[in-house]
Amino acid sequence: MAHAEAYLVWNAVLSGISLLLGGKLAGLDAPPKKCLLLCALLGGVGALAGLYLPHLQTFALFLCPLSVWACYRSNGMPACARAMVTTACAAVLVGGCGELLIRLGQPPMVSLSLAALLTLLLFALCVLLPTAFCEVKQVEITVNRRSLLLPAMLDSGNLVRDPLTSQPVIVVPAHAVGLLFPEYEAVSLEALPPGFRLLRVRTAAGTGLWPMFRPDSCRVYLNGESGDANAMVAVAGEAYGGVQALVPLAAVSRLTARLSAHGAKSNKEESPCVRLRNFPT
Repeated sequence: MAHAEAYLVWNAVLSGISLLLGGKLAGLDAPPKKCLLLCALLGGVGALAGLYLPHLQTFALFLCPLSVWACYRSNGMPACARAMVTTACAAVLVGGCGELLIRLGQPPMVSLSLAALLTLLLFALCVLLPTAFCEVKQVEITVNRRSLLLPAMLDSGNLVRDPLTSQPVIVVPAHAVGLLFPEYEAVSLEALPPGFRLLRVRTAAGTGLWPMFRPDSCRVYLNGESGDANAMVAVAGEAYGGVQALVPLAAVSRLTARLSAHGAKSNKEESPCVRLRNFPT
């Protein structure tokens, strides 16, 4: 019985470490402590059940994505799917290192202990040096229960603000509209879909009108941290041929302040080809 309890506790510890490291590598905040503890115990129970009941080993494998979903579901499905991949890699790191050390002649307990310490060291480095291990810059835009995850560029040249609400404006490429609004093949300036209005801007290519809408939610993932951005979204014209969303620094001020408080220096990128300002009316 003592061996079974030790096996349960040990696998629960390894499951908790893998969940923490997987979330950090995916650029997500740490899950609530109670949820992490329950999911870690679930992983330990699954490992113990697979040991005594071999026909349940396949079922026990599904506990990993279930635990990831329980811990990180509040971040949205795209972020949760990303965390499933990174958590699986973290779990393979622990098990693979332990298996390698066992094959090198180390006792099983020593091998798994060293593998766990290596994983904890990697997690600590991710916390202390987030820009070195999880350079995640993405923005997730949700409209009508449809979510779109785009690579993001922190654009210090994006100074556009909505003249009605004074909110900063995130600029997305034109193809993003078709993914968020599949019912519209294209957004025409002459006949805007419901919820859109025009925004007058000045770029390096001249002045123009861009369609703009208010998303249901907008979440930014930046160097191991994430946070909601209170911003409007504008669809760039043909002059912008990039695939990144141009996120103004004003939209992530709280997030960058949180990183600074943790001792991390966020990189401020400026677009070399697009500089935006409101066109005075």
